[in-house]
Amino acid sequence: MDINNGMNRNGGMEWQAQTQFRANEIMKKYWVHTWISYVIVLLDIIFLIYMVVFKMDYRINYIIGGFAELLLIISVFALYGVIAAIAILVKWLGAVKIDMALYEECDPFVYEACLDRLHPLFYKERFAVLHAMARYYQGDEYTAEEILRNVNMYKLKGLYKLNYYILLSAISLKKGEGMRAAEFEKSYRRSLKKSKKEQIFFKILCASNNLNRAMENEDYQSAFRFLSERKVLDSGKCRKWTYIGYSLFEAKIYAGIGDEKSARLNLNYVISEGGRLVYVKRAGELLQKLDGNVADMELSNGEMENGELSNG
Repeated sequence: MDINNGMNRNGGMEWQAQTQFRANEIMKKYWVHTWISYVIVLLDIIFLIYMVVFKMDYRINYIIGGFAELLLIISVFALYGVIAAIAILVKWLGAVKIDMALYEECDPFVYEACLDRLHPLFYKERFAVLHAMARYYQGDEYTAEEILRNVNMYKLKGLYKLNYYILLSAISLKKGEGMRAAEFEKSYRRSLKKSKKEQIFFKILCASNNLNRAMENEDYQSAFRFLSERKVLDSGKCRKWTYIGYSLFEAKIYAGIGDEKSARLNLNYVISEGGRLVYVKRAGELLQKLDGNVADMELSNGEMENGELSNG
């Protein structure tokens, strides 16, 4: 017993070490981008001060004229804005490195390890949603729900708001709390703005909830329709982790209608490409179930043949 526990602990330590090592690699790239953006901003400020204080004094009006002076001022501030935009872009590309841990590498554990190294002064509600996403896709739905319960949803916008409602709705439906999921839909509807993007986000929430409801009710025809609707709403902007989730849903639908060949194709894709997403574990469980059904059928057929031979 003790030996087994020790082996589990050693395996866990090795797994944690790999997670931290990969997170360190990503964070190094993130901080390189961040410091480069800070340097760009600093140089931008120095440039602006130099131009305004030392070059654009009262004599410039007499040298180049009033209209030319106005154009020069506009050009200086426009260049300042362009350089500032470049700094923002460089920093954003650093943040994308962190997002890729979940979106493309399909590793919510590394993603969370990266988030743990960040300590934002602003937008803490958004940051909490990202932590909840990491936990949810690790399979730790309890902690994800606890995090989201402490989030002030009125401070969320855009995708953060959408993910907040999608996660809580999915957790509620899995717990059999359909009425609670319906309340989340009503809450989102009340907060809707007139923008086209907000309307699309609400449709995505409804399609996701309807898909989960149909799966719970084993209404596979409706489930396939809602899954197709969700794909259309994503407008081809899906990342790899989203495709993994879609493939698992497709596998469940195919298994439900008896098309085991298509189900296995999707399950094998999830297992081979899903990284450390909880989808991989669920795909493995479903694949074992399908294998068990095949074994039971073969055993049953064998018993029938033996019975026929005995009777003969």
